[in-house]
Amino acid sequence: MSTDKFESIKIIKYRDLNNDLKNGDLLLCSGEYLVSKLIKQVSNSQFSHVGFIVKWKGLSLLIESVEDDGVRIVPLEHYLNNYENTNKGYNGKLYIARHKQLNNDNVEKQNKIIVKGLSLLNKNYDKSEIAQIVARIGLGLGKHKNNEEFICSEFVDVCFKEADICFSSDEKGFIFPEHIAADPNVIPIAQLE
Repeated sequence: MSTDKFESIKIIKYRDLNNDLKNGDLLLCSGEYLVSKLIKQVSNSQFSHVGFIVKWKGLSLLIESVEDDGVRIVPLEHYLNNYENTNKGYNGKLYIARHKQLNNDNVEKQNKIIVKGLSLLNKNYDKSEIAQIVARIGLGLGKHKNNEEFICSEFVDVCFKEADICFSSDEKGFIFPEHIAADPNVIPIAQLE
């Protein structure tokens, strides 16, 4: 299912792009961590993680759902300089994309996405969902269940649905970062240097 629209995009330094980032912009990650590689392999994708950006007083913050913390908000810059408090950048490639419906500063839609994301802060990461995805792909078993726990792509999907922006999922109801990246309305902006 891997999309190729991110293959030849320009590489831009974060400091040169930060002022152009908008509420609702997507961060798509292609990690080199063990879990990231498993996610990419299982989902036949180049992407292992997704979150969305919120601008606040000149800062670019990322709202995301991650394994150890659940739904959280962190400075986007941490992905470049201090990922998970390691004093190192994220081990992998980072991409910025924008949904066409948010391209023209659609403040109403942006606000709906942000409010939904903030209302879900501290919700658990759905660790069982990863096992279900592996079982579904490897063994053809299982179906997605809606609950109050989220893998990263489910979290983004739920927040964007609040603004009537829907991404496709697979036939069993699972949504991966690749589904979001491959959406024809998602426009690649840049790869972060």
